[in-house]
Amino acid sequence: MAIEPDQCRKQIDDLLNLPQQCWLLGAGVSKDAGIPLMLPLTNRVEQMLQGDQQRDFRELRGELSDNSHVEHVLSHIGDLIAIASRTKTGKILIAEVTRELRELKSMHAEIQRCIRDTMRWGYVPATESAPEIIGENGKPIVKVEGHVKFIDALFRVRRANLEHRPPVALFTTNYDTLVEDALALSRIRAADGFCGGAMAFWEPDHPSDAFDQAFSGKGDVQAKVYKLHGSIDWFRDDQDVVVRRRDGAGYPSDDPARLLIYPQATKYQVTQKDPFARIFVAFRSALNNDSEGLLVICGYSFGDDHVNEEIERALKRRGSKISVLVFCKQNDQTPLPPDEGFPIKLASWLKANDTWAERVIVAGSRGFYHGCLENRFPAPGNAPHSWWSFAGVTQMLKYGPEVEA
Repeated sequence: MAIEPDQCRKQIDDLLNLPQQCWLLGAGVSKDAGIPLMLPLTNRVEQMLQGDQQRDFRELRGELSDNSHVEHVLSHIGDLIAIASRTKTGKILIAEVTRELRELKSMHAEIQRCIRDTMRWGYVPATESAPEIIGENGKPIVKVEGHVKFIDALFRVRRANLEHRPPVALFTTNYDTLVEDALALSRIRAADGFCGGAMAFWEPDHPSDAFDQAFSGKGDVQAKVYKLHGSIDWFRDDQDVVVRRRDGAGYPSDDPARLLIYPQATKYQVTQKDPFARIFVAFRSALNNDSEGLLVICGYSFGDDHVNEEIERALKRRGSKISVLVFCKQNDQTPLPPDEGFPIKLASWLKANDTWAERVIVAGSRGFYHGCLENRFPAPGNAPHSWWSFAGVTQMLKYGPEVEA
């Protein structure tokens, strides 16, 4: 049943005013900043690799499902490394070509380097009307302005004069540093589990940060940052201590094998202990808090099963008080398909036919959905709603729901 546009907007606005909030930010929020989505990133990594490594990457990518991307390839290589480590020969076949353990490890590290450099300097894929743009050392194309506007709208407008509210927990699957950079540029006091500045070490147990308690306001912290998939500036040093490494520093060694991006299983279980396991504990705790709370999802494609499972488990928990507000782009198919053009997992939540589905609200590009797949506020004509994008969310935070025409 359709509802009045003003009622729909007010419902979103009321949710965004809840004191206890956590946000899940995916790759989509960094696209306009000059950092590619996962598929263009995968294509760019394949382009950057050379010789046998490029050949093997293509072969492995071809063995995976059609919607697989570079993270899946990294996981697959991690599996092959684990298998090779257990064999007498220390070798594995890739498309009938024998690869030694050291070659697999070298390829894994080189893929991480390609990801790091692409995220650091930026990359915009070619379109029908424009060539690709490749950022490089000394000529980066990454821009932070969109993230600064978001942080300012969230903290300096939406939460203005409300300093006694709990911190906002910002969870992100992105490796880039735009969230942390924007918080610093906006002078928002934040904790991320590290102690130090541009060069820092992992110390989540410092009492002033209360890292495990996302909504604790100890030390006047206004935001907590949790990078679920690591960061382009996280390294393991020679003592296996996790450090945040200043760009350009020669210490610890600029070895891409020491980068901590995308926690994989098997041989790389060390990255699933700390900091990644600790960060997911905080994520789980924030979702299962006993007070009324809100998880806002923006720029996330629901492609991470681990993250999806944590959210779904929290929604289904008896006594749960978490609401989930999703800003999401639907596909452009006309008419919309039965699942309304949503990712499979999100569509499954909306059609769950259970009481917990009532706490799932979706502001899509084609309409508004609450607890079901019925479009309560279709976008007028062929023009999509503006609220679904990162920029649209920022505008709504700053100016209120009436900005959404």
